[in-house]
Amino acid sequence: MQIGPHSLEPLKPGMPIMALAPLAGVGNWVFRLICARLGARIVGVEFINCRNVNEKSPRRSRQLDFSDAEIYRDTGMSLLAAQIYGNDEALIASSAKLLEERGTDLLDINFGCSVPRIVQKGSGAAYLKDLNRLYKAVRLTVDAIDVPVIVKTRIGWDTDNINILEVVDAVTAAGAKAIAIHARTVAQKYKGRADWDWIARAAERSTIPVLGNGDVCTYEDAVDMQQHTGCDAVMIGRAAMANPWIFAGRRGALFTERIDLALDQLNLMAIYKGERVGILETRKHLALYFRSLPRGSQLRAQLLTTGTLAELTDLLGSWRATADPLEVEEDMSLTPVEADALAWGGTN
Repeated sequence: MQIGPHSLEPLKPGMPIMALAPLAGVGNWVFRLICARLGARIVGVEFINCRNVNEKSPRRSRQLDFSDAEIYRDTGMSLLAAQIYGNDEALIASSAKLLEERGTDLLDINFGCSVPRIVQKGSGAAYLKDLNRLYKAVRLTVDAIDVPVIVKTRIGWDTDNINILEVVDAVTAAGAKAIAIHARTVAQKYKGRADWDWIARAAERSTIPVLGNGDVCTYEDAVDMQQHTGCDAVMIGRAAMANPWIFAGRRGALFTERIDLALDQLNLMAIYKGERVGILETRKHLALYFRSLPRGSQLRAQLLTTGTLAELTDLLGSWRATADPLEVEEDMSLTPVEADALAWGGTN
């Protein structure tokens, strides 16, 4: 897959090229780096409003921390895609320049977020109702920066207004180098089934790479999506939160592997956000990595209430020391019901 000057290959022959979708509240440099190490060839930054790029605050500085970008450039393991949204096309373009200066490899414009408060302000998926605005936002951004511009969108507003083929034409004419398509309408949000047939139609029509997204809960789903649609790559969102090993072509991981990854993530998050906040924000991942622990069990309670890095390190270390040497890999894939439960408003 070629995106501008960047040539991407799958982790292993026969695998789809897989990308980590931008995930609000999740896609920080720590989780991006974990997914990249496991095989994600593009990693998405949680989206940022074009009006906030210049904001001077600790929160914004952390959100715009692209500490992983240099690692990807040095190793070639992945590409960093910073995602921007907003209702001012000129401001999207000028803010994109600042993200380029911070080190992003790709600039992703969000035309797919279905959160009502964002759409009502003319941002995200609101652009699907006015393709002239959409074209303008892409064209101005392409002219403003040197890194490739890509877009993420949905198949249309609702079942009576599916216009993804027209969107493909518009963004291609405007100079975008790839398009990621979530195969649901805006009205669906994350309910119902993703209609992969529209990705197939878009892939057949498009002259730029198409990344398919939607209802990919397992590695096998990623393979099926590429075979069904002919898309150039598969973008994975919520499923990666529970199973980042999906990028390695696996359904899950050994207990000891999950412990090692949890320890690595906790230590990196302590560097990123400080010990207290880093632990709090990692708990949602810990609950997923070890979700086979019975609810209400003492082990689960210890895992999700221990408040210091030293204590958590000791706890996980003790689990590792007593792990069964003949353990088998546990399936970490999300069921569709579990995926729906993770579809909170900030996911895009």
